[in-house]
Amino acid sequence: MAEVVLAYTALVAMICLFFTLCWIFMFSYLYTGLIEKYLSKSKFVAINREGLSGLGLLGTVIRNCSIALMFLIPKFCERRGLIEENELENLPLDLKRKLLAPWITGGVFFFAIFLYSLYVVWS
Repeated sequence: MAEVVLAYTALVAMICLFFTLCWIFMFSYLYTGLIEKYLSKSKFVAINREGLSGLGLLGTVIRNCSIALMFLIPKFCERRGLIEENELENLPLDLKRKLLAPWITGGVFFFAIFLYSLYVVWS
């Protein structure tokens, strides 16, 4: 019985991760251009747009991920010179939430699957 419950739990986590990936791809397709307009003064965003624009949807997802990382670790990006000091404040709060929500959700489901696999291996 316990194995069945664990299998269903893993299946639900994998299905949720799949839907989160779909969410990431749809959000990247719809909102990356808008977010880049708000951050148009950023050298980091401009270089990424120039270098990854030829990759299509995958390049858009990578650009979206790099912008999300800028919001998740802003002090590190400032110290490295990737962004200016108050540059990230240009983006409205609702777009920040829309930007970070799919990436954080995906990370949570990925971590849950990772813990599940560790439990299966070690038990």
